[in-house]
Amino acid sequence: MSATSVDHLSCVVYNSSYEPLSVIRSREAVVHLYEGKATVIEEHPSLVFRSAKLSIPAPTQIVLKEYKRSRPAFRAAAQLTQRNLFVRDKYTCAYCNKSRSNLGHKEFLTRDHIVPLSRGGLDIWTNVVTACNKCNNKKADLMLSECKMVLLRQPKIPSVFELWSKSSKSIKHLPHMSEVC
Repeated sequence: MSATSVDHLSCVVYNSSYEPLSVIRSREAVVHLYEGKATVIEEHPSLVFRSAKLSIPAPTQIVLKEYKRSRPAFRAAAQLTQRNLFVRDKYTCAYCNKSRSNLGHKEFLTRDHIVPLSRGGLDIWTNVVTACNKCNNKKADLMLSECKMVLLRQPKIPSVFELWSKSSKSIKHLPHMSEVC
């Protein structure tokens, strides 16, 4: 396994009750497995960690053997960043529904404040959406009612786990709670 693929491979950690707890590097998950603190739920189909004496398939999901009291990741609010905003909104404009792949040559995605900052709006999850630059320029510093634009979906506060699972390419199928309990 190359160092590059090891650095980017992630693993979901489930509590013994199969609640998602966090996302860690697969290298760290191997340490938990080696120490006997966890068992593997799912492995990467082709990547393997190798040492002089061991060959361990790279874990993509593990479950802890003992219950750990903590605030589960699937409920913890994610930090508001440009990337996280775009992931939440699936890289799609909230006004015209254009996706990143359908944008023209000089078009790009931006952050738009539903209630503009200059009018007392806050930079919080429920007041920001992804917008293409054309829609953002059209809305400018106006309220939605003033510019006669319609928001296609209401913004919500995503969890860390929700954003990670939307953006992850290393894990395709996470078990649903009803399937594992």
